[in-house]
Amino acid sequence: MLVKTEARQAVETVMRERFPGKVEHIEMEPGSDQTGEEILVIRVFLSTDTTASDFKGRFFGLTELVRSALGDEWHGVFPIIRLVESHA
Repeated sequence: MLVKTEARQAVETVMRERFPGKVEHIEMEPGSDQTGEEILVIRVFLSTDTTASDFKGRFFGLTELVRSALGDEWHGVFPIIRLVESHA
């Protein structure tokens, strides 16, 4: 299943609002886990100047915000959010 443009943009907005000034780009890859359940891996590439204080208190409720941004089409699909440091 492909992530529609509107859903992709909504997820990007959530991430950019949660980590202001730190998100360089986002990749989304649909797949399945070991049991065959659908998942969506979301890689959020952060700037190299990102510190631990940039994360403080920003994970609470993040998964639910992402699920809401994805919309009904992705209901029941678990988003796996991975924060990755961008490289120069």
